[in-house]
This record gives sequence, C-alpha cells and structure tokens, in this order.
Amino acid sequence: MRKHLLLLLFAALCCNGLIAQDECEDDRPLRISIGPKVGVGMDLGSHSNLENLNFGMGVGYQVGAAFNAHFGRRTELSCGGTGWFGLQVEAMYGGRNIKLGSSSLGTSCLEVPVLAQLYVTPSLALQAGATAVMILGGKPDQLHYNGATYGTGEIKGKDVMVTAGLAYKARLNENSALLIDARYNLGMSDLAGNFDTKVSSVMLSLSYLFNIVK
Repeated sequence: MRKHLLLLLFAALCCNGLIAQDECEDDRPLRISIGPKVGVGMDLGSHSNLENLNFGMGVGYQVGAAFNAHFGRRTELSCGGTGWFGLQVEAMYGGRNIKLGSSSLGTSCLEVPVLAQLYVTPSLALQAGATAVMILGGKPDQLHYNGATYGTGEIKGKDVMVTAGLAYKARLNENSALLIDARYNLGMSDLAGNFDTKVSSVMLSLSYLFNIVK
C-alpha cells in the first residue's frame, strides 16, 4: 500500500511538472504589467550659489502608475518574463520638501522615470536611467534664512535626474506581483533661475502590478 501511494505521488508530481512546462512553452517570451505605485523618501537640496545655504532633509512622496516589461526566458524551460532584461516606465505626481534652517520649501511636480533593468535573479534587478521632472510650483512664497529673504512662490522649472537603484519583484500569482524598489535620484538642474539650487532624493516605493501580456 505504501509503495502504491509513493508511486501515485511520484506520478502526480511528474504530471504537474509536465503541465507547468507546457504552460511555459506556450506563453509569450515577455511579461508586461501595469498598476498603481506609491512611494516615500527623503529630499535634500544640494550646494547653492546663493550665499551659504545650509539645507536639511525633508520628507517627500509620490503617487501614480507604473509600467513594467520583463523580457525573455532564463532558460529554454523557463516561463516568459524571467530573462535578464526589463524596462520600467512611470507617471508620478510628487511632493518634495527641503529644509532650510527652521523653514522648509515644498514643491509639487510631475515625474516620469525611464529605467533599464538588469535582473541578477528572476526577481531581483539592478536599475538605472533618467527621471524627467516638471516642477509645478512651490510653497511658501518666501523663505527667511540668516536675515535674508528669498522669493520662492514662482518656482517652476524642469530637471532630468540621474536615477539608480534596486528592484525586487515578488510574484503573488500568475497574474500579479508586488514590486519593491529603492532609488537614488541625483538632481542635475536648478529649481529655477530665482532659486539657484538642486534637489536630490532617496525613494522607497511599492507597486502593485497586473499582467496584461504574459
């Protein structure tokens, strides 16, 4: 009786493996997903030409949507979307906040990161690329620091930040996954001509992705 049970178990495992293999062979060689994304992080103003401004870290946030494409197969028997390369594109609304003495400058912005991904495992990826930023405005209208007043209410500008980080994709089932990523964004452009400083950030975010091609 025990031998019969073991044989049945072995047969079931073999059949299950064959079924899974057939499913992988029939699917597409890529996996495309979209879904909502939220993030939180720390913002820091860089060295400024405006006298000796001593910036501190402030808390920023992001909300929006993410598009992820994972190409290829790890091996001939792997499912599609398990290969070495991927692409992450996002459309985000964000709030930045940098400290200046006892005051703080908050800005609202639109961000579009475009990142290439190198999967060192089927789930863990190194990512790097650029983030286009459009600053919509800033508050308060004025900052007071070291006896001087700086006008900030009309801050509007553009930036292309250099972005790098790590991403981990945890599959929940065949149709969805959680993507956790940590990034550093290096600000390259001044906020505006009337406030001569750059803003960089460290962000931790979570995306809930649904497969639309698999």
